[in-house]
Amino acid sequence: MLDNKDLIRELKIEGISDKNILRAIEKVPRELFVAQKLIDRAYENIPLPIDCGQTISQPYVVAYMISCLKLKKTDKVLEIGTGTGYQTAILSYLCKEVCTIEIYNKLLDQAKKRILKLNLKNINFILGNGTEGWNAKVLFDAIIVSAASEIIPDKLLKNLKNHGCLIMPKKKSLDIQKLLLIKKSNETYLEKELCSVKFVPLLNDNIE
Repeated sequence: MLDNKDLIRELKIEGISDKNILRAIEKVPRELFVAQKLIDRAYENIPLPIDCGQTISQPYVVAYMISCLKLKKTDKVLEIGTGTGYQTAILSYLCKEVCTIEIYNKLLDQAKKRILKLNLKNINFILGNGTEGWNAKVLFDAIIVSAASEIIPDKLLKNLKNHGCLIMPKKKSLDIQKLLLIKKSNETYLEKELCSVKFVPLLNDNIE
């Protein structure tokens, strides 16, 4: 069975070189964030199914998306799609504060319990529709969206600080998604297409 060190080795081979990100991943036990029946596969570099028809992302994709944001220890980050809380936990080691939104109550409750076990104190959780963003008056240095959408939600762009970055998968056609990095420069948004990805769709209806 693979362990976290095996995963770190593979991420280095795949081109993840940021030592802070690799250290953060090493501190987060992925087996805590997968279903009991999938624990033997926790450190494989693959996405795995979770409750509510969602997935825990492939570790390489998590690491790559975070690396594109070039986070600083003083940054405040907004995460759309808490999921299991795995990416949330990694982010918490890399910045000052993480605010995370999850649309499924069941997933949010599970994520909170896992984060509690890791004793991470700089995370704020909200149950809600990620396309609505956080409180309109709160601005973030970086925003990471863990689900694909055909449009970039306007309210998320409004949550972005000047010179801040947003990364998200954008749905281009039925089977094609591209990872998009958006940098805010005054009131201009500069978009850069990065690579092909596959994510669950970004939900924009409130779920009971």
